[in-house]
Order: sequence, then structure tokens, then C-alpha cells
Amino acid sequence: MEAKTLDSLEFPKILALIAGFAGSNAAKDAVAKTMPMTDAKLIKDALDEMEELADFINRGGRLPIGGIREMRDIIITLQKGSETLSGEDLLRVRADIEVGNALKKAFFGEAKIRTVEENKRLGLRIKNIPQLASINEAIGNSINDKGEVRDHATPRLASIRRELVQARQEIERRLSDLVNSSTDIYQDRFFTLRGDRYVVPVKAASQSLIQGIVHDQSGSGQTVFMEPLEFLGLNNRLVRLKSEEREEVIRILKALTDQLADSLNELRSLFDTLVALDLLNAKTRFAAKYDANRPIISTDGGLILKNARHPLIHPDCVPVEIEMNKSQACIIITGPNGGGKTVALKIVGINALLLQSGNFILASANSTLPVFQNILADIGESQSIEDHLSTFTSHLQRLKEILTFAQAPTLVLLDEIGTGTDPTEGAALAKGVLKELTRRGVLSLVTSHLEGLKHAAFTTPGFVNAGMEFDYTTFRPTFRFQMGIPGRSNALSIARIFGIPEEVLTDLADCAKGKAGEERNLIAAMEIEHSKAEALRRSLEKREASISLKEVEVDADLARLKEFRRKKRDEMTETYESQIRRKIREFEQLIHLLKDKIARLPAQESQADLAEARKGMQEARNTLTDLENLNLPDVTPQTRSERNLEIGDSVFLGESPYPGILRDLDENREKGVVEFDGKWFHTPISQLRYAGLKKTAETSFTHVGSAPFVRDELDLRGMRVEEALEKCESYLKLAQAQKLGKVFLIHGKGTGALQRAVHEFLKQGPFRKKFRFGRYGEGDLGVTVVVFDPAADAESAEKDDARKNVRASKRPEKRKK
Repeated sequence: MEAKTLDSLEFPKILALIAGFAGSNAAKDAVAKTMPMTDAKLIKDALDEMEELADFINRGGRLPIGGIREMRDIIITLQKGSETLSGEDLLRVRADIEVGNALKKAFFGEAKIRTVEENKRLGLRIKNIPQLASINEAIGNSINDKGEVRDHATPRLASIRRELVQARQEIERRLSDLVNSSTDIYQDRFFTLRGDRYVVPVKAASQSLIQGIVHDQSGSGQTVFMEPLEFLGLNNRLVRLKSEEREEVIRILKALTDQLADSLNELRSLFDTLVALDLLNAKTRFAAKYDANRPIISTDGGLILKNARHPLIHPDCVPVEIEMNKSQACIIITGPNGGGKTVALKIVGINALLLQSGNFILASANSTLPVFQNILADIGESQSIEDHLSTFTSHLQRLKEILTFAQAPTLVLLDEIGTGTDPTEGAALAKGVLKELTRRGVLSLVTSHLEGLKHAAFTTPGFVNAGMEFDYTTFRPTFRFQMGIPGRSNALSIARIFGIPEEVLTDLADCAKGKAGEERNLIAAMEIEHSKAEALRRSLEKREASISLKEVEVDADLARLKEFRRKKRDEMTETYESQIRRKIREFEQLIHLLKDKIARLPAQESQADLAEARKGMQEARNTLTDLENLNLPDVTPQTRSERNLEIGDSVFLGESPYPGILRDLDENREKGVVEFDGKWFHTPISQLRYAGLKKTAETSFTHVGSAPFVRDELDLRGMRVEEALEKCESYLKLAQAQKLGKVFLIHGKGTGALQRAVHEFLKQGPFRKKFRFGRYGEGDLGVTVVVFDPAADAESAEKDDARKNVRASKRPEKRKK
């Protein structure tokens, strides 16, 4: 692709956006150097890798690509073989080896997120990352985190550094004693280093009193820094040890450098793979950020872009939908200035370049693009004073270049073709160029204000008109692209938008009414009708999308409702069975006790008690059998055609397994009113099914919702607030239906959070004036008592008082002192 077209379409700016998602400088440079490809297989491979990575990320995977260190200079140094790498250089190599290992671990470590098989492109690329384990270990053992050679890198280095420490300690101890022995000779009580040798600060006037070598003096000349002769041997030993240390460190670094040089190809492969993965990750993140999708690569040369956008004005870009093929190979876009004609050109061009550089495009997933051998553009002003080129002549020169290189498959983008000269002659020239391009099988997209080109698009095979929509209610462009109808320049309206005085616009208004006025009005009428049709189509699509979304939400809600009802039904059934079995055990224990006491009681009285206990146990067993044999209502939706409903019938609403009472029926409006637990609901009759459940003498309930036994207490301790309140609601309804006098909600004291939630729930419902804390003996503040029958509560209170009095009377009186 030629650089002039890439610059015209602002391709470098798009690459800069992608580079912003890369982590390493090498990957950023690689993005900036990206050039569009013309090999369909290479493009497909690049898209495959992007799709594999996107799928991996969407399923919870993460590519730990951050932390790549620059190695290009290291590789060049190793190639030359004349330099030794520093400790910092070796740390950079080790960091990249660690990144490669982390990538393998992340990609192949967890099966639950490994969605890309090893034999696919991305999997193979990561699998083949060189591990360089021996080099990694050698660097780790020899170089610390600061890039310094470790003491234990070799036994010789460890020995040298131990001697160095001992030598320093000895010389520093002796120097400290020396400077503290006489305060008249020395300027200060300290010692320092000059050229790796220890020296002491001596007063200039006293330097003759010390035998030694002067290494430096202060700026004022009052102090000289001397190495006493008695320390000459110690300093020489120190210098020798330091020299040996440097030699050993260089030897270690040289050995590591040679080891890296031996694995140069693997090292280069490692770095190249990391950079490629960083670039791939940047492209994938760019696609996710800009809502880009993988297009279909066309094999017939056709182009279909749906919901296409431009990255530089995302997300505010008005989408473009455009289709090009052999029958409409040349699209002529007309419309108002500032209406988006040039943007439409660039949207098509930049998405074609994105595809051919191995990127997803900013368009819907079902968009189709061919692989162009050339993309040639003439966009923007290109006149040149130096080259003596006017606007027209510069465009002519560019048209000549395009005609030289344009052969199928090529995409040509021309902005304002035929301008800069007489409109009639310009239109004729433009028509000739476009006919030639169409004859060659080139796809051409051009913008123009020339009336002659609009006419040519109606009559020339392969030519198609298109226009940018103009809102005639607000007299402003909408930036929407419309195929099949030309647009009007609307110079008068645009000039008024920019505030040009009306007296200046008089001639322009007369021109609009004059020559070809009827034709302009016809085109305007066509444009208005087309705009209305497009608005209706968009409204319909939006409505259909909204309906589809609501259908999905309704299905999801229905599924959740079914699951909720199933769980509630199972919980209630389990509770009732547990309560019934408990009652049976209580009766069995009672019968056992009665049998034990039968000898001590009058025969008639004992037999009566025993018969009563057996009767209660048999009733409990019968109830349990009825519950086990109960057939729950079918929740399959049915219509009322099974039976004509009547007011007072027991009915099911929708898929609910619990019946209500039909209170009202409007046959004309197909509406009904159903009562559930005292609440009335208006619903279509088509949603109602005849239940026919009647309470009989043989059983004490007609559906799962009614049960003969409900305990007078509900233990909420250990539950979450939401779970506890849900239990409370269903339990209180059942307890009230069973006509219990009062019930106990056991929430415990704890932090008080559950107790406050229960009280707030009771205040907002029908029990807001029917609850209290437990009394002494009822659980105190750890229990809330809900009272359905005040008489029962008063009776129990009297019994509690009586028991208190009895206990009080049995207590021994305190002895008086």
C-alpha cells in the first residue's frame, strides 16, 4: 500500500490507538511499523489468532504479558560478540524468561479456562516459547535483584570478598585509633578514601610531623589528605583484593554472556514471541474497547459493511451501512457540506486497512470485505505553490497516478472529484474516470456536489447514487448514509446555520428557485420520503430488538419463578412431613407411657386415654399418607377451553400450582379478577385454568399450601436476613391460617441485626401492631412473639404469672441478720 493513501486515511493515527494497548516499547514499535497485507492466508491466520485470544479472555483467561523488558540491544551485543553484558542486562534477560514461563502457566495451567487447544496457532506459539531454564537458573544464582554479582556466585569470589571485609575492618580500626590519638595534628576525627586508598585529614601546618604520602588537599589548603607509611601495606593489600574481585566479577559476567551467546537463536525466538503476543494482546484489547468484530473475507470481490464506524470518532460516530459489488461498483455520495461524506469514505477505507493489517473491523460480525491488492485515495487539499499545482491540476495528477495503478481488485476513494474547474466539464471528466475504473473491475467510492454525476448515476451501469441524510425539520445534517438516492448540497440551509446574513443569501435563494428548480424539488421530495422510510425502519428494528430483549427477560423470570416455586413446595412438604412424623412419635411415646401406667389407673379412665392417643396417631398417619400420595397440579400452560369458567371457580393463574378464587369475569374484554390470599389480581382469561380442588372430609387440605400441623415457633438463628424474612412471610401466613393464638420467632440476641430486620418486616406488613418481645421465660429479647389472638396471649400471661407466684411461694425466706 502506498504511503500517500495511508496518510490520507489517517492509518498511522489508528495504529497509535492500537499501540496504546501494548505494554512493551518493542510491541509499540511493531504496531507503528504495521503495513497492510495482500495475502488472504496471512490475514486469515492473524484473525484466527485474535479470535483464539479473544475466546480465551472471554472465558476467564488472562495473558500475563506485562513486564516484558527490552532485549533488542542485548541481542545485537551478543551477535557482535565483543562485549560483556552487565548485571542489569542479565536481569532483563531473566525477566523475559520469567514472562514466557508465566504465559505458559496461565495458558495451559488451568483446564477450566484453557479454551484454545495446543494444536491451534496461539496454543502452538505459546507452547513453543523457549524455556531457557539453565540460563534462568544461572542468572538467578549469580545476579541479585540490584544487578550485582552475588557473593556466592563462585567460591573464589566468596573468598575474596571475605578477605576484603576483614582487610577493611582492620585498616578502619587502626585508622580510628590513629586519628583519636592526637587532636593537634589531625584536622578532624575521621578518615576517608582517595583513589581506593584510605587517608587521614592532617592540618597543613603539621604534615611534616607525619611520614606518609599526600593524595589530596582541601579547597582552602588548610587540610591535606595523607596516607601514613605504616598503612601503605594494608592499602596495597586492599587494592590488590579489589582488583581480584573485579577480575572475578568480569569473569562471571563473561561466562554468563557466553552462555547466552550459545543460545542466541532461542533468546531471539523468546523475545520475538513475547513481542508478537504483546502486539496480539494490544489488537485484541483494541477490538474489545472499540466493539470491533471479525469480518468475513469475501471471495467474489463484494463488500458489505453493516454498522460500520470510524475509530477516531468512536463511540459518537453515526454508523454506515454500505454494499458494493459488480452491479454497484461505483457509488457517488452527494449531500450537504459537513454532512459526513468524507467520513463515509474514510470509514470504508480504514476498515479495509484494519482487516488487511490483521485486525478486527469496527462493524457488525456479518460484514464482508475482500482483500484489495491496492487501496488508492485522493482525499483533502493537495495544491502546491512550489510545484505550481492548483487544486484542479493537483487532483488531475493524482487521478493519473490512480489510473496507472488501479486494477482489480482495488478500492478507489475520491473526495470531491472534478472540483476546481467548470462544473459541467468537471462532471464529464469525473464520469470518464469512473467509467474506466468500473470497466477494470475496480470498486470506487466518490463524493461530489456535481449535478452531472448525480444524473450519470441514474443512467450508467455499475453506478449508484447515495446521499447523506438531511433533516428538513431542523435543517441540519443527520450524518446518516443512504443508499439509492442522491443528496442535496443544501448550501442555503448550511449558510443559514453558520449565520450568513439573509441579504447576502438573496441570490442563492433565487438560484435555488431558478434553473432546475423542479428537479431539485423532486430530489428533495424523494430524499424526504426516503428519510421517513428509513426512520420507520430504524424504529421497527429498535422495537423488535426491545421486544426480543423483553422476551428473553420474561423467559428468564419464568424460569426463576418455576425454580422458586419448586423449592418452596419442596421445603413446605419437607416441613409438614417432619411435623407429622414428630406428632406420630409423640403419640407413640404417649401410648407407651399409658401402657406402663395402666395398672395404676382405673381401667375405664386408662382405656379412654389410650383410645384417644391411638386415634390421634392414626389421624397423623392418615395425613402423612395423604401428603405422600398427593398429586400436585400440572404446571403446563393450558387454556380455558377445557371448561367454561364461572365466578366462584377455583382456578390456577398461569403456571402457578396454587389456586385462587375467580371473583369477576368479563367475557367481552376477555378479562378476569382472581383472589389470592385476600389480594385481587386482574388477568387475561387465557391465563386461567380450572382447578376444581375442593376441601373434603377425608383430608384436611386440597393442595400443598394447607397443612394440619404448624409449630408455634420458627427458629431463624444462623440464617441470612433475606432467607429469614422469606421464611417469616410464609410461616406467618400458615400459622394465621391454622388459627394459632400466637407464635414465637426465635432470632437470638447476637448483634441485633436479625432482630431489627424482623421487626422492620413486621412493621411494614399486617402484623405491625401484633408483635412484642418475649416475656420472662419466653426467651426475652432473643424472641419476638407475634400475637394472632389477644385472648390466647392474655391466658398464657396469666399462667406465667401463676407459675411465678408458685415458685415464689416455694422459695425459703431469707434469714434476718
